[in-house]
Amino acid sequence: MRILKWIAIVALGLMTLFVVGCSTLILPRVSAKPANYTAEPDLLGPINGRDAVRSLDDWETDRAPFWLNILLNEVYGSIPPHMDVRVTSEEILSSSLLDGKATLKAVKLQFGESEPPIDLDLHVVIPNTPGPHPLILGASFCPNHSALPFDGVEPPDAIYPGFCDGESWATPIFKFIFGRHIASPPLQDIVDHGFAFGAYYPGQIVPDSETSAPDALDSLPKGDMAHGPYAAIGVWAWAATEIVDYVETDPDLDESRIILFGHSRYGKSSLLAGVLDQRIAGVISHQSGTGGASLQKNDVGESIKSITKGYSHWFAPKYATYAEKDMELSFDQHALVALMAPRPLLLGNSTRDQWSDPKGAFASAEAAGEVYRLYGEAGFEAETLKDFDPDAKLAFEFRGGTHGITSHDWKYFLQWLDAQFAN
Repeated sequence: MRILKWIAIVALGLMTLFVVGCSTLILPRVSAKPANYTAEPDLLGPINGRDAVRSLDDWETDRAPFWLNILLNEVYGSIPPHMDVRVTSEEILSSSLLDGKATLKAVKLQFGESEPPIDLDLHVVIPNTPGPHPLILGASFCPNHSALPFDGVEPPDAIYPGFCDGESWATPIFKFIFGRHIASPPLQDIVDHGFAFGAYYPGQIVPDSETSAPDALDSLPKGDMAHGPYAAIGVWAWAATEIVDYVETDPDLDESRIILFGHSRYGKSSLLAGVLDQRIAGVISHQSGTGGASLQKNDVGESIKSITKGYSHWFAPKYATYAEKDMELSFDQHALVALMAPRPLLLGNSTRDQWSDPKGAFASAEAAGEVYRLYGEAGFEAETLKDFDPDAKLAFEFRGGTHGITSHDWKYFLQWLDAQFAN
């Protein structure tokens, strides 16, 4: 039996190396040169009978609401109403985490008083140094027991992938391909830099499942449904904004320095949440791709047809009507990036992730830079995709490798976080 076990381990290792090797060799390589196209339409130019934006007031009172309205109508759908956030339990699970450097707090939140109740588990790792501390609020593909594998962090009563428990044969392959930090952040480094980390699982609100999401979306309290039915990306974004209510009450956390972090689908929702809630001080939107930071009107990366067919629950139904009509859009995602201005935003990307269209995200940032300049900021000054500047409010990170979260990413993230949010 022992021999069979070792044969299985070796076979799994070889399979993992084969898959990773093929991914590295077969996937197109994205160069660091910027795209040879520009984002359209002009965010500040005349449009739909509106005069060109000539001042910050023009942007804030007219053009910014105009773009947000379009994005909600066409891409994300309606956003649930703000609800009272109640703490149903709060417990210190450990005051000596990470060799005594941190405290682990478990908080159970309930949004509103609907039936069934809208419950969310939040687990926060807080440095054992004088606070209040800036908070990185991270949405994860896996529940908190996977992101924070410590005693007392229990699996939620929610749908989640089998690899999150580490019991699936695919778990090591998943982590090897998508990076060791795809499910769990480098807590030691985060705490050493003086940041708290809050983990939450958006799937507790709306499962990331085409079969289960519709019922969950339909069960949410209805508010102003002017932008159509709810969709998962918008509701996941809303959940992050509701968590902010709790953060404002926690004396260990600095409510003025709340930074959202999300990768891929949660890169989309975290960016949208930052746009929806000005209390969010900054966002790291990593490899957010189509429906996130990357342009759609460029025939590069994941198409609207592909993403709405594969993940119909993510977006408003209107978005799917643009399938095979990407180039006919009257808007594009540079509007979403611009709506973060003037707050810090870092867009992360990689060389073998053309599907997420790094050059499209770069072009979005270039176009959004003019809105940052309206606020007196430097705008977007990178000349190539490799021009990472931790001091830039609107920054771009570009590493080697594929779609995932690696130690290289977190090295850049923490440099930028230090420059933007450290005391």
